[in-house]
Amino acid sequence: MLRSLRPRKLAMLAFAALAVGSTSGALTPAAAAPRDAPRSPLPVLEPAPAGTVVFDDDGGRAQIVPRRAVPPSAASYHGGPVVEGGTVQAIFVGSAWRDEGLRGRESQALDALLGRGGSEIGAIGAALLRFGLEPRELAGLAQEDPLDPLDGASISDLEIQARIDRVASDGARGPLETSAVYLVFLAPGLRSTLGVSSSERDFAAYHNHFHAAAGVVRYVVVPYDGEPSRWLDSARRSLVQALVNPEGNGWY
Repeated sequence: MLRSLRPRKLAMLAFAALAVGSTSGALTPAAAAPRDAPRSPLPVLEPAPAGTVVFDDDGGRAQIVPRRAVPPSAASYHGGPVVEGGTVQAIFVGSAWRDEGLRGRESQALDALLGRGGSEIGAIGAALLRFGLEPRELAGLAQEDPLDPLDGASISDLEIQARIDRVASDGARGPLETSAVYLVFLAPGLRSTLGVSSSERDFAAYHNHFHAAAGVVRYVVVPYDGEPSRWLDSARRSLVQALVNPEGNGWY
């Protein structure tokens, strides 16, 4: 059963993060694209830099924050949608989040990513400005899904999609927002798999999307890391990618 946590709200997209780093390469725009630019015929993520894309459980491409260093590269616009406002709904998956020693990590993650309000746009807001996107007011919500995966130690991308689908479809938060992004934090001890790739050797976080009855659902998955700064950095990078490239044909 999902348990709601306290809601959070920003003044102007107070995500405290940058979309740059040594493991995933620099994510900076080659040039701003006009808002009415036509959609590109290029397949989803096909020309993305090597090492930043893997195949998911259905054989589609998904963008990752790789564990191996990749050369930095300039992102270009491919005509697809971007996310500029709405909500980020954090879901803390796994029974280990019930541990009192980890409660602080939930608050730490939300404070670091969503900020505490104020007039500053934050580092992610600054990153969006570099892509020609104007940061808008963004609300943050959080809840827990304490049920462990069936095998207890590994959760697949398809199972994550099923869990998000239940949240998006049950109406508890109202109709699905077209600009919503679900941010899934896995509890310590949970291994994430994405096709034949895994969080142990291939990625520190990833983002993907799927088509549900309620509409297109965009989401980010962040396996737990005992090093807080590295854990939050992976979440920040993947969240920026999900905002500027939610369906694989935006900025990358």
